[in-house]
Amino acid sequence: MQTVSAVRYTRADEMNRRMMTATAVIVFILTLGVSRILACSWAVCYFYQVTSLRGTVVGSKFPALHSSRWFRQSVVRPQAKLILYDYCWPCDLRSLAPVKSVLTDNDGKFDFGILKPSHYYLRIDDERGSLSDWFEVEVKGPPNPKESVTIDISPVSPDCTGGHEFIVRAN
Repeated sequence: MQTVSAVRYTRADEMNRRMMTATAVIVFILTLGVSRILACSWAVCYFYQVTSLRGTVVGSKFPALHSSRWFRQSVVRPQAKLILYDYCWPCDLRSLAPVKSVLTDNDGKFDFGILKPSHYYLRIDDERGSLSDWFEVEVKGPPNPKESVTIDISPVSPDCTGGHEFIVRAN
């Protein structure tokens, strides 16, 4: 009698092991199909309001000092390309034609000049530093010659801190 019960327990253990293995394989296969989920997301239709689009592009992805806002915003991005697109929602961003584009100078400064009041997408690509970012901007008239922006295109940390800042200053 003991031999039979020992065999039953062994078969039950084997059955449990197979079920656990099958479950693990199914979970693994399902996780392969799940796309990467970003911890941070930005509000749709949140527009940074400016009267003119001029200022400085800054940012850094240096790992040790990335958490320091002062450091990130003290690293200017020379020769970064800023491209302005008309805003649309929903739409395919890749199919949009640029409204205007400019390059930053050696000090990271840029100026789009006079823009018609409207809503725009602003894309910033810094190919030399492999940084990029998108912002939604609303240009409101009349232009204020004392207004400038600082755009931080640093990557955002996994805890949603640092980077992706659009700071408007009116001196």
